[in-house]
Amino acid sequence: MRIALDAMGSDNAPDVEVEGAVQASLRDDVHVVLVGDEALLTERLKAYPRRGQISVHHASEAIGMHESPVSAVRNKRDSSLMSAMRLAKEGEVAAVVSAGNTGAVMVGARTVLGPIKGVARSAISQTLPTAGGKVVMLDLGANVDCTTRQLCEFAEMGVAYSRYALGTEHPRVGLLNIGEEGQKGGAVMREVHRNLSDAKHLNFVGNVEPRALYEGRADVVVCDGFIGNLFLKTSEAAAMFMGKMLREQFERSSMSKLGAMLAHKALRELKARVDPNEHPGAPLLGINGVVIILHGASTARGVENALIGAKVAVDNQLNSRIRENIQRLRQHEIEMLMRENEEAGGETS
Repeated sequence: MRIALDAMGSDNAPDVEVEGAVQASLRDDVHVVLVGDEALLTERLKAYPRRGQISVHHASEAIGMHESPVSAVRNKRDSSLMSAMRLAKEGEVAAVVSAGNTGAVMVGARTVLGPIKGVARSAISQTLPTAGGKVVMLDLGANVDCTTRQLCEFAEMGVAYSRYALGTEHPRVGLLNIGEEGQKGGAVMREVHRNLSDAKHLNFVGNVEPRALYEGRADVVVCDGFIGNLFLKTSEAAAMFMGKMLREQFERSSMSKLGAMLAHKALRELKARVDPNEHPGAPLLGINGVVIILHGASTARGVENALIGAKVAVDNQLNSRIRENIQRLRQHEIEMLMRENEEAGGETS
């Protein structure tokens, strides 16, 4: 399987992309197409004489992290990102992975690949660790304001990803809210709760608060992009703060340092468990193609896992599963409307 990797996107491009591509090519049957400055990438590849299937596709431009997404996509037609998207559009590759400008990835994907039929908005999802394993959360920033239908679509897309890309047999769906009661939140959230509760094809567990999310009470958690992005950044900041406090405590005395040495293995395992580089990136769901977004500061390990995650998503026909789920949602909406009309007719008579 051929997967395009935007090799000029990350904060440390192209070194982490090249190393991650090499690791992925040795780990699985994946042909990585490095998209970017051909001379530079060819030179970097010389450091890895042992590698699997890797090729280079030249692109003369790169989109910077702080560029306007719309302007960059429009004006840098030969950027590594847009070249990778076109390879996917033309069927030359099965997926695209990028650690570049997130806004540009979203605009480029929607412009070149287009949305899946029936999906109003694409959503950024991410796999997060929980006490019970892992949870898929969406949206994490693509859509600040969402309608009831869009949030229900996110649920259907999240279920497809959790089941067919992560292997969760019957994903539990939760709605991130300020309380567990169904009447909590604004009008849209209450309507989403009612709709998902009525959708018998979904394993909806109701509203979940952040604590319940981390306790692993749901496998898919839905929210709008404003709440999701704020939740994610708050969680990252809290983890960094706790890590800093823990290091300070371990350095306070000789006994503390000894304790740190004794706990070194457990601490290393904990760090690996919460490291986002150990998860398969952030899929942009709802796009007519498999697109994985990575943080700009991703490591080679993160790039490797994103490439493998993209392959798994393609192998399991993720987009076909999303289309099936969206059709099921539409049928459910029709059935709800028919029941409401019947009930209204009965009341009138």
